[in-house]
Amino acid sequence: MKRQQSLVMQIDTLYQQLANDFAQAISHGSLPPGSRLPSVRKTAQSRSLSLNTVLTAYRMLEDRGLVVARPQSGYYVRSHLPMLPTGKVGAAPSSAQGPVGEVLDLIGAALLAQQTPGYINLALACPKGGHPS
Repeated sequence: MKRQQSLVMQIDTLYQQLANDFAQAISHGSLPPGSRLPSVRKTAQSRSLSLNTVLTAYRMLEDRGLVVARPQSGYYVRSHLPMLPTGKVGAAPSSAQGPVGEVLDLIGAALLAQQTPGYINLALACPKGGHPS
């Protein structure tokens, strides 16, 4: 059982580390807005990771509002990036955080997305600026 938990923790660390690497490249301008991320297969092969690990990292970047997926084309850096919290992008996730830290990260990403120009909250019954007639 302990070995299984260690393996799960390692997989979590790998996708989070990969997502943080790409987020750092985006914040430093190595991956400018509009640029295409390497394909999932290419990244998996070059980093010796599973396709699922890379896909999870890319989805995490998508959840953070840093990239957008284009069907049958790949993942691209968003043209309008959310403000990135200082010190958070390159920081390695704490192993003590666990599921609670991941939930807080998701909440933070959702709050950042709401500040992004052009963001539309689909959970609202009415669009911004008016009531339905």
